[in-house]
Amino acid sequence: MEAVRVSGEVKAPLTGCDAYFLALEDLMRDVGQGVPAGLTVLELESEPEFDALADAARRVSLSHPLLHARLVRRGWFGVPCWEAKPPWDGGAVRVVAHNGVESLESFCSRLLETDVDGFLELHLVRGRELAALVAKWRHVLFDGRGAELLLRELAAFAADPDRPAEPVASWGVPFEMPGSVADGMKMAKPFLKRHDVLKGGNFKALGGAVPRPSAARFRLVRFDGSETRRIHDRADAVTGGIFLLPYFLAVAARAHAEVFRFRNEDPLGYQVQTPVQIRRRREEHPIFQNQVGVLPFHLIPDDVADLRRAVGEVQRQFESSVREGVEGAFGVVLGWMRRLPPGVYRRFLQFDTCGQIASFFHSHTGEFLKGVDSICGARILDGWHVPTVSQPPGTGVFFSERKGRLSATIAWREGSLGELEVDVLEGSLRRDLLGEGGG
Repeated sequence: MEAVRVSGEVKAPLTGCDAYFLALEDLMRDVGQGVPAGLTVLELESEPEFDALADAARRVSLSHPLLHARLVRRGWFGVPCWEAKPPWDGGAVRVVAHNGVESLESFCSRLLETDVDGFLELHLVRGRELAALVAKWRHVLFDGRGAELLLRELAAFAADPDRPAEPVASWGVPFEMPGSVADGMKMAKPFLKRHDVLKGGNFKALGGAVPRPSAARFRLVRFDGSETRRIHDRADAVTGGIFLLPYFLAVAARAHAEVFRFRNEDPLGYQVQTPVQIRRRREEHPIFQNQVGVLPFHLIPDDVADLRRAVGEVQRQFESSVREGVEGAFGVVLGWMRRLPPGVYRRFLQFDTCGQIASFFHSHTGEFLKGVDSICGARILDGWHVPTVSQPPGTGVFFSERKGRLSATIAWREGSLGELEVDVLEGSLRRDLLGEGGG
């Protein structure tokens, strides 16, 4: 997709996944969990130039109308739209500098406890031996890949101080909705067939089913270049090196199984709705909205007991989903669900899964900010994401890779995991990814 110049009022209907996160936001706000927000963290070799950062943020604000949008719903069951009316000012992206920070991860933990000012904030972090840029973004308008694309845009503006702001369209619904209800029902059949298998109480979430106030927590697990090469070699040996989603999903499921064993609990099974990137490789647009499809997976405890069996079962379900058109069918159903008010939508999600929504959240966003080596005059050393999760389900495992170094973010709500259980989960990840003993 190419960026297209826009003028006047702009409107962008919610994607199906936007509406899903709006429902989660309704749940989380209702019980004191904040909102679904993510952090995208750039570790830098030196302090970025604040004035260059602030000026780039100003031009980004002027260039992207959706950063100024409000959500509008016409009628009880109309499709909600983002609407933005000009003129757009240069203050949509808040930029804040923080001095004397001793620990980047502690700073990020504190930042998770604050609300998002608008849709995007930029935090310049300075310490004695620390320089970083942390973007905090609201998940209802961004996915992880979109946050990276926004930072790419920011870096490009900073590198060219003479580049003028230019309002452009960078959004779109990834799945075209059917023209009639009959066509829609026909297209949705593969999802409905799969849903009959997935719905109900045949799985458990570590965080339980009853929502409660709780703080967002995370732990970053890093792997160096040598370890990452070993991880890819092990994954290739199991998957054939063609598609790694089954491998990382199986590893995440087995890590949760280890915690259930630690608790002496029966997990019943594992159900995960895994996002699949819709944007084409190397494209810089669209930036905004959740541009993903969704594939559902269900594993029984016997599947998860063995890594190869778990990978094989995920691969089998993936191939079946592709043959049957489940991803497109899921897109149709999510498109219909956009019409539900968020409070109704989230209660439907909870009711249909005995309150638990999923066993855990999971994604692998691929190579992190590929092709961007510096921002505002500072070289990027590493980068990673910190998604926040709702409770239920209360936990998630998220992967990305920056220049041959894999990172895994374990995210949870307080009360869903204890510190010893996080150790157990991390230990399982390391054993599966690196080999027995993790060495």
